[in-house]
Amino acid sequence: MSRFPDPSRSHVVLLGAGRFRDPWLTDLPAVSENLLALRGRFTDPGTGVFAAGNCVTVPEDASVAEAGRLVNRHAEQARDLLLVYYAGHGLIDDRGRLHLALHHTEASSLKYSALAVDLLREDIGASPAEARVLILDCCFAGRAIDVMAADASLIGAQLEAAGTYTLASTTATAPAYAPHGQRFTAFTGALLDALGNDTPLTMDEIYLRVDRELAARNLPRPQRRATNTAGSLCLSRGPGEPAPQSESTTRQATFRRAPAALRRRRRQVAVRAAAGCAAVSSAMAVLFAVLNHDPEWLLAIPFYSGASVLCVLVISLLASAITPKQAELVIDSTGITVATERQRSTVRWADVSDVGVLRPARGSVNPALKKVYAANHLLVVRYRPEVPVPAAGIPGLSRQLHELGYLALGPIGAFDADRENLLAALGRFGGPRLFRTERELLSRDPRLRPELI
Repeated sequence: MSRFPDPSRSHVVLLGAGRFRDPWLTDLPAVSENLLALRGRFTDPGTGVFAAGNCVTVPEDASVAEAGRLVNRHAEQARDLLLVYYAGHGLIDDRGRLHLALHHTEASSLKYSALAVDLLREDIGASPAEARVLILDCCFAGRAIDVMAADASLIGAQLEAAGTYTLASTTATAPAYAPHGQRFTAFTGALLDALGNDTPLTMDEIYLRVDRELAARNLPRPQRRATNTAGSLCLSRGPGEPAPQSESTTRQATFRRAPAALRRRRRQVAVRAAAGCAAVSSAMAVLFAVLNHDPEWLLAIPFYSGASVLCVLVISLLASAITPKQAELVIDSTGITVATERQRSTVRWADVSDVGVLRPARGSVNPALKKVYAANHLLVVRYRPEVPVPAAGIPGLSRQLHELGYLALGPIGAFDADRENLLAALGRFGGPRLFRTERELLSRDPRLRPELI
């Protein structure tokens, strides 16, 4: 009997590398299309079965450590289904072990620069998920079948008990196939066709369909291994299928000042402005009384009345300037959207490499004023080198940081956001782009100096 995964308790990690620094590794332009299309299939509002926030694509330029941490984190969070997909070069070391190449991989040093399938298996095996799926689209992918089948350890026993499905694009000794000029690799293209079927297909049915299509084209045949009932899992829904029930249907995180809080703040400012005006008027009255000894004191009334009106105007302008304006921050799978009463702008995840919260510049806010200090922390993104950085519209970052690709989206207090809740949302949708501390940011960008941030 087929079943759909629970979106709120299932996690997907999409790994892949199509560009490589090592000249011995040829580029695979189709990989980025594979990842983009699979994410679209898995999270499609009409036919997808995964929540967008639980489906993460590892940045192509991520290091082995960053990719491993991301897989580990989602493996720990998954409770129903954990799915890990990889597309790229599969490389074999001198002991016959399969490694997955990443952007920084050096073919001469696989042990330290590529993701070992043996280690990947440990994270998958240790996951509390009820079922696990590993899909590999790379040369020699069939070797993962033997790795996942090992049962001589506790992890092997855990895999057997929970149920796993390993789907490999080719055998342990054959290369995979990426047709030149085609949008997708051969295996993933067939997989996408199966996922787009009018009626939902189980993992076993997906395998059979992909196998038939590749065999008909005389291409390398896929391999599979399933335990328990993992073969009955469905990874997509047909157009007429009901959406699976989820404990959480949240597809975005929103931060904004409540209208009631804004009205309350404006009333407070108005009251303070009125009190200031009353104080000025009282002072003028006292001054007039003091000047009564002068026979010409009546001539001072127009002058001081004008000064009082001027003070009222200044106070009104200041009150309008310091009154908070409506602002909203929306974080989702697309990126970060900042909306104010006047404009709306979106920063796409594809354009940024880092995102996080930085403390206010030294001397700009007194740390002793804890509430004010916390509200003035800045939400900051770092644009990728190839993406033009918009003009800096929010004060707070130095000119040097802006020239290095950094942009402040605003103080978090403008959105009534708590730092920890905001970081949690950024980590959920931004994945490994998130930096939690200034020290972590410094370790990521060697161009930075502590005094700059």
